[in-house]
Amino acid sequence: MSQYNDHYYIVFEHYDENTLYLTTHDRSDHRDYEYTKLSGGEPMFFVNGYRDEDLARGISRPIKQAHLDSTYPVISDEIKKSLGNIDNEFFQLYPGVIVDDHDKYHEGYWAFNVFDQMDVLNLEKCRIDDFDPDEEDQTIEQYYLDDDKLSAMPEKERLVFMPKYSDYPHIIVHEKVVRAFKKHNVDTLNFVKVSDWVMGLQFVK
Repeated sequence: MSQYNDHYYIVFEHYDENTLYLTTHDRSDHRDYEYTKLSGGEPMFFVNGYRDEDLARGISRPIKQAHLDSTYPVISDEIKKSLGNIDNEFFQLYPGVIVDDHDKYHEGYWAFNVFDQMDVLNLEKCRIDDFDPDEEDQTIEQYYLDDDKLSAMPEKERLVFMPKYSDYPHIIVHEKVVRAFKKHNVDTLNFVKVSDWVMGLQFVK
């Protein structure tokens, strides 16, 4: 097995009745931050994706230290300080603001802006559903990280990445990143070791 499959984790939401599902605010909808390197003075703004439903039902979901917009983490300044500089050629932390259901702005957040994919997989050893050599993106049911590709990069340049050739935007982080989250007792995210993950596992309690 790849030595790196035990050193990296896939980031998922931790699902419970208080889970806050973020989505981009109208103010940021035009910014394609999943595929574009953000720049400029305006932060990314996020809101509760179920704001209208929650307001109608009188539900208030707590804003905590870390949440996801789809698969992209949005983290507090305290976590960022623990992480240090983890930016690389394909990823940066970008200023963010969470706007709560009553239009109060919660500043001091940072969005994972992963704007390009990294070539880190050994496709021959990945488990792939209906592999098509003519397609660049494959439905990967189990990842296998490539020792040679990762070893060729300094560790600080591969602490966070999204793997190339996958048709799903999983964000994968080094165990050092996971330790920083655990230091802050983050209970809103679920980190699954690459060696343990198979498609659908994130939905199993």
